[in-house]
Amino acid sequence: MREGTVFHEGEPVLTVRAGPVQRTFSVGRDVIVGSDMATDLRIAHPVVAPAHLLLRFEQGNWIAIDNNSPNGIVVDGRRVPLVDIHDGLTVNLARPDGPRVA
Repeated sequence: MREGTVFHEGEPVLTVRAGPVQRTFSVGRDVIVGSDMATDLRIAHPVVAPAHLLLRFEQGNWIAIDNNSPNGIVVDGRRVPLVDIHDGLTVNLARPDGPRVA
């Protein structure tokens, strides 16, 4: 994930990749990542919950938050409830070798 490297109207945006898909999101509301068709970034995989991960801009920083998914999020091989987003961060969904959000 790339955080704060691109600006739109003075606000930092977040660029996220999942497989071949890359999307850029602006500050203002939570970004939902999951398997549901209505999510902001859809990852169609059996271990991914319908609304698995939230990406939120809070107190000047982007954070990735597990959205009470059954399998959680994994960073550097460890399951975590949330993580500060920084350039180069990779979050795996559900397990250490699960779908990657970068």
